[in-house]
Amino acid sequence: MSLLRRILPGVPRPGELVEIYQRGRKVAAGRVIVVDDKIISIAGKGIIDLDVQELMSGMRDGSITVKRQP
Repeated sequence: MSLLRRILPGVPRPGELVEIYQRGRKVAAGRVIVVDDKIISIAGKGIIDLDVQELMSGMRDGSITVKRQP
């Protein structure tokens, strides 16, 4: 997992409270429960699984924003 964190520094970490927006629309909000090389699972009102490759691609091109909550 530490290698994944070094390669993908913007990826949320387990335990963080996050809101993820795609083109200004909120697609997920809650606590990150699982992060691996393929998916990120976020528990909010339900559990949402996001594809890591799509998330990173969107973060690079600016269409996806990750906001971390304190």
